[in-house]
Amino acid sequence: MAGKSTIGMLTACVIWLCSDLAVRGQGTVAEPPYAILLRSRDAVVTPERTKHGETGGGFIQVTQITPNVVVFLMRGAVVAGLDHSGSAAMQFHLDQDLEIVATHSGLRPPRLIATAWLIGSLDSSFKNGGTAEQAPACATLRSVGDPILHMCIKPHSVGGGENLLVNERVGPFEAVAVPGPYHLSQTFAINAVQPRTCCCAGSAAASFDPDPRLDARWNEVLKPFRAVPKQNFGFRVILRVVEDVAPAETPPPAENLPPPEPVPSKGTKPPATLDNSSRTP
Repeated sequence: MAGKSTIGMLTACVIWLCSDLAVRGQGTVAEPPYAILLRSRDAVVTPERTKHGETGGGFIQVTQITPNVVVFLMRGAVVAGLDHSGSAAMQFHLDQDLEIVATHSGLRPPRLIATAWLIGSLDSSFKNGGTAEQAPACATLRSVGDPILHMCIKPHSVGGGENLLVNERVGPFEAVAVPGPYHLSQTFAINAVQPRTCCCAGSAAASFDPDPRLDARWNEVLKPFRAVPKQNFGFRVILRVVEDVAPAETPPPAENLPPPEPVPSKGTKPPATLDNSSRTP
């Protein structure tokens, strides 16, 4: 009986010691010099469609990965056409207030780093297929109205049976800033249009969502890139704040000294110099 009690006490002590070490280990994680505090947000996705068009997905997500890194993500898909003319579109708009704060004193100014990715597909079926477009994907970070960082990914479009996989990146863009309030504006838009044709109908699609949950009848227009990994589809902006690096000190310039004169060895006389003033005419 005493043996079981002793084993139980030892087990409890081991568990307490392990939990204490885990808490101590978490306390030793280095805190970043600066942090991003998310404030008010206005995020809007506007889908539009006619009878023979469909929209899928369509959301804006803001995720704080670490205290100094935030990801802004936009995703959606639009399709139109099949047996009739139709259209579908989706507009994204995000306004996010945030604040850069120092986690301790004695820091150099903060440096903001921003990068943007756009991944998705544009498809048009057959020669009578319609058009699919992706508008410019842009993000601007402002401080008291003045733009600090601005980046845009160029538009793309397809038509008449064309297919295009978009995989664009811009940045990183960097700027030295100051602690305080900032405002991020991010915009994106996609659309698909299938006009009325006199012969066989086609379809068009713009897909920037890994799982838009569209009806199965649209599988044919999305077929060209069905084997492409889609987990990273969407318009993604990553904002990071770090401490600015101190400028490297420039070493002083080296002195240009004359080359050393050869030292005569022992037992040899130094070479005689000719004095023109002592020569007789």
